This record gives sequence, C-alpha cells and structure tokens, in this order.
Amino acid sequence: MEGKRDDKDFIAVLREYGLQVTYQRLAIYQALYHTKEHPSAEVIYQQVKKRFPMISLGTVYKTLERFYEVGLIQKVSPVTEVARYDANIDPHHHVVCVKCQSIGDIDQVVSDQKITLPEGNPFQVLRHQVVLQGYCPHCK
Repeated sequence: MEGKRDDKDFIAVLREYGLQVTYQRLAIYQALYHTKEHPSAEVIYQQVKKRFPMISLGTVYKTLERFYEVGLIQKVSPVTEVARYDANIDPHHHVVCVKCQSIGDIDQVVSDQKITLPEGNPFQVLRHQVVLQGYCPHCK
C-alpha cells in the first residue's frame, strides 16, 4: 500500500514536525503498520506493552492522536464505541459491521462523485472518508 510508510519515512515525518523519535513511538507505529485490523488504542497498547512493560495506555492514546494530527495515520470515523486507527493514509473507504464492529478497507472508490460544499460556505475541509455500515459475512 502506498499510504503506508516505512521506518525511515516515519522518522523523517516525526522530525519534520519537531517530535522526538523514541522507541515507544516507533513500536506504536509498527503495531499499527503491521495489521489490517484497524485496532483500537487498547489493542495497540497490549501489543506494545509486551516490549515496553512500563508504557501507559494514556501514552498510547496521546501518541496515536499526535500521529493523526500530523497525518501519519487515519482515524476511522467513530461509528464504533472506541476510536480505531489505520496506517493506510491513501484515499480509501471503510465497511463497518454493526454487529461485531469489524472494520475493512474498500480500496476502489465507491463513487466518483466529488463531495463539495455549497458555494460561499466558509468551512475548510481537511479530510473526509466514506463509512458503509452493515453486516460482515460472518454476522449476516
């Protein structure tokens, strides 16, 4: 996936935004980078805690939010009870199962129609995503 970055890109982006490069930040990013599951902060915390037992859940939350702010990761729209994260920053959409809360990617654009605001609307759009809700094959 083009939207995923390797460790060198990740370190360059951290430095570009004046963020210190730490082993914990690298471990948090790698935990997200190496999965397609769109994990929550709690799931990432459980993985990173194996390597860094002293890390706190709060640190993982703050780190993920900072990564999101600088564009390193995406946050999947909060249609589930907790925020879920995605290292794929290429334009794509998501499908969310309303029963089991699983999230999947749709790489092909569902609609070519551009979403535009009415002329004169002063709102500045930074990012957007389409989230389709329904039932996954296991929950049908």
